[in-house]
Amino acid sequence: MPRRSNIEPSRGETRPVRAILNAQTTVYRIQSIRKPDWGVALLAALSLAAAACTGATEGTTTATSAPATTRAEVTIGLQLAPPTLDLTSNPAAAIPQALLYNVYETLVRLQPDGAVTGLLAKTWDVSEDGLTYTFRLRPGVTFHNGEPFTADDVVFSINNVLDNPAHPFLDTFAPIESVEKADDLTAVVKLKRVSANLLFFLTQGQGVMLKESAVGSIESDPVGTGPFVMSEWVAGDDGRITLDRYDGYWGEAPPSATVVFKYINDPSALTNAMLAGDIDILAGVSAPETLASFAVDGFRIEEGLTHGEIVLSLNGDNPPLDDVRVRRAISHAIDRQAVIDLAYDGYGAPIGSFSTPLDPWHKDLTGAYPFDQQKAKALLDEAGASGVTLEMVLPPISYAARSGEIIQSQLADVGLTVVISNVDWGTWIDQVFTNHEYDMSIVSHVEPRDLGSYGDPDYYWGDDSPQVAELIAQADAEPDADKRIALYRRVLDEITEAAADAWLFVLPALAVTKTGVSGYKISLPGSLDATELALRE
Repeated sequence: MPRRSNIEPSRGETRPVRAILNAQTTVYRIQSIRKPDWGVALLAALSLAAAACTGATEGTTTATSAPATTRAEVTIGLQLAPPTLDLTSNPAAAIPQALLYNVYETLVRLQPDGAVTGLLAKTWDVSEDGLTYTFRLRPGVTFHNGEPFTADDVVFSINNVLDNPAHPFLDTFAPIESVEKADDLTAVVKLKRVSANLLFFLTQGQGVMLKESAVGSIESDPVGTGPFVMSEWVAGDDGRITLDRYDGYWGEAPPSATVVFKYINDPSALTNAMLAGDIDILAGVSAPETLASFAVDGFRIEEGLTHGEIVLSLNGDNPPLDDVRVRRAISHAIDRQAVIDLAYDGYGAPIGSFSTPLDPWHKDLTGAYPFDQQKAKALLDEAGASGVTLEMVLPPISYAARSGEIIQSQLADVGLTVVISNVDWGTWIDQVFTNHEYDMSIVSHVEPRDLGSYGDPDYYWGDDSPQVAELIAQADAEPDADKRIALYRRVLDEITEAAADAWLFVLPALAVTKTGVSGYKISLPGSLDATELALRE
């Protein structure tokens, strides 16, 4: 079953990348609190009194400047549009990017600092053996269609994942044995085995709470419990999603009455829209060379790291990529720093395996396959693969197209011919992710804790190592954090030794906002959370 590893943008902060590397390398913390901090309240209007001085002469005036006001609507510009709004069937990261925490909510949520806190669950308890989670739900919560949120919806939502063999998140819920309703405001989840990652996965797209009566229209009309209700979706590369404040929301109302996600597939047009004032936030800058245009008053450039590993995936089911010597040759043939410099204007950091410095188990393996064209040629000759032709299927993302052309040239230098096929996003999902009809591809996997996509023969790159699968299962079931991290690092060693893929660099988080924007959570993986977003003018 294809595993979801969210594909494409997110993350950062207005600090140098080096500071992010040190300050945000955190282990996810678990804590239960009574109520999450939903963010900034609406600014109260300032009361400006004119000076009333005794004896003021006729015609005397007091000069005042107009107070800043919070604008009702904020527009976010993005490159990659969702192909559908159904996050139960499609792994595109653009879906939860717009809907998670805005339209849909989860029992628990992920905070920018890595903490897991209560959301629709006020509190929860874990049994001493770690096999039973009891969630106590918030009273008075309603879905956007007016129906109440109860433990019945928790049961339905989790079973909707467990009972759906096509669900892209199915394997992340593998430890779950059952979910039961204790009463209207209490749900009990029982596990087959201890799972260190269960709460984290409940914060993501697979953990959204759904109303059974509304799932029939989930592809185009999402119904959640969040602070925004979707009022419009115009599909397509130049489409938009409009979210309006939900008046019946159980928590604090968001500062912005309307948030628009505006999709512009052409990076130059997206930049021009920001410069022209048509959008207020340019999220996920995919053409970093354009950032110089915003080094002027009125704009703020935000930069940082993501959990996104940009990967040259190698279909290990296809010859000659089923030969480890060929895969190692490809890794030796790639000058990663040149790819970063030419494809991403020098932004990003090379990686040597499937982890980023934000992962607790990160291990620097960039020295495993140093750029060495002679070594690459020798391995190809040994494998009898010199001169073969490979197809690289690329989605419509700027970094993929640019990196693909550079790698095509680098592989030609060692005797491999690469034919590039550029496809739309829907075709990529169908051809590459679902049906595995490709040799190589390039995409960023932005979901944290997605190392479990290795050791899974059904995943699109076809890594079928039983030893890797066993190590991953042991790590998830290991309650001791240090031992768990050690197991995950062994996984990194195993997949790197096998050259399962060619890992390129960490996707940097680059964004531009108007200077009056606040509450933009660039550091939150998985969601472009608009619950605190405000624009003062």
